[in-house]
Amino acid sequence: MTALLPPPLPEDPEALAALYHHPDDGDRPYVRANMITSLDGAATAGGRSGSLGGPGDRSVFQALRAAADVVLVGAATVRDEDYGTPPHPALAVITRGELERTPRLYPDGGPEPIVYSGHGDSVDLREVLADLQRRGLRRVLAEGGPGALGALLAQDLVDELCLTVAPRVVGGHGGRIVSGPDLPTDHWKPAHALADDEGFLYTRWLR
Repeated sequence: MTALLPPPLPEDPEALAALYHHPDDGDRPYVRANMITSLDGAATAGGRSGSLGGPGDRSVFQALRAAADVVLVGAATVRDEDYGTPPHPALAVITRGELERTPRLYPDGGPEPIVYSGHGDSVDLREVLADLQRRGLRRVLAEGGPGALGALLAQDLVDELCLTVAPRVVGGHGGRIVSGPDLPTDHWKPAHALADDEGFLYTRWLR
C-alpha cells in the first residue's frame, strides 16, 4: 500500500490543456466521459451536477470541451442542466423522443445540435459513434447523464473516465454517475489524481 499525496491541479491554462489532451487514434472515435460525484456518491445536488462543482472543476470542464470535437449527452441532462449549443465543440444529443427546441439549444443564427432519436426506442450508440466519425468528429466527450453513460459502458464504448470527487456530502435521493443494468466489474487503470486548495480531487481512469 502506498500513501498518495495528489499533486496540485495546474492553474496555467496551457498546462491544463496539455494534461487533458484528447487522444485520437484516427481509426475510431475515442470516447472520454466526464462526471462529478460527491463523497457520498451522488451525481447531483439539488437536481443538478453543476451544483457540486467549483472553480477548478469548471476549469477542467472547459479544458475537456476545448480538446473535444463533440459533446455527447442525453436529452434528460440537456433539460436538467439547461444546455446550450456552443460554437465549439459540436453538441450531439441522444433521445428516445423529441428534443424541445429551446432558444439556448437553437440560437438564432448559431449552430444547432445533432440529434439522434430512437423514436420511442433506445438509440443505437454504435451507429451514433459511426455517424459522428463520418462527420469527422472523433474526439467524443460524453457528459452523461447516468443513463446515457450506463448505456455507453454497457456496450463497452467508453475509453476513459474523468471523475471529479467533490468534498461534499449531500444526502437526499440523487442518483449515481451511472444507472442501468449491472456492468462487468472490470478494473480501470488510474492515469492521474490531482487536487486543488478547495479539496476537490480530479482523477482520470483508462480502460
